[in-house]
Amino acid sequence: MKDFMLTHRITSYECSADHLMKPEFFMHLCQEMAEEHADMNNAGYKWAISNHKIWVETQGNFELLRRPAWKEEITLRTNTGKASPLQARRFVEMADAQGQIIAKADLLWVLIDVTSRRPFPLKRTDLIFAELECPAITKELPPCDFPESPGETVSIKAARRDIDFNAHINNSAYLTWALDTLPEAHTPAGAPKHFHLTFRKESRLGDALEITHYVQGARTRHIIAGADGTRAEVDIEWS
Repeated sequence: MKDFMLTHRITSYECSADHLMKPEFFMHLCQEMAEEHADMNNAGYKWAISNHKIWVETQGNFELLRRPAWKEEITLRTNTGKASPLQARRFVEMADAQGQIIAKADLLWVLIDVTSRRPFPLKRTDLIFAELECPAITKELPPCDFPESPGETVSIKAARRDIDFNAHINNSAYLTWALDTLPEAHTPAGAPKHFHLTFRKESRLGDALEITHYVQGARTRHIIAGADGTRAEVDIEWS
């Protein structure tokens, strides 16, 4: 597949009080880029649903080198390829008006069979995925020894605003929940500059969840779990 590019102007509702883009909106833009690009290549939402499949993101690694400001024009570039027999890999780069890369993402996706609820081998589709070297992410979050005792555990309930097209909780909601429920006393200074999300099992509207926060210096870890086995993990490095 050829690279896909999109120009976007940062809106007010994508920004926080400092007039800079909220971290979760980079995830929104990555998701939109993924669908636009996949749909152009007959591999998007409509193709998946017609084949009784859905695309599900299982892991995301995001770097914010600089958060764009309100009304700033940015350009996004993406492409995708095969990471394994069951996984597609996608990179996204965000550049400013001068062409400087200001954000990067490296994402893993699987195609889920809606009947069996299991990953579907990519080679059994009519899609052609080349091996892809992702240039977007230049580093991984380094290992961190978090304390055994959590900072605090908070209970939440998945709400209507968190639901996506697949009737699951949208991936970006997990980051929002982690940030919104992290107690101010445990919040590192600065803003999230690098975050890694792993999705183990999806959650749905009305699910009761618990978020357990762990803090170590400028790093936080957030375990989001439900009684039915729902689980996601969010690791954040703060500036």
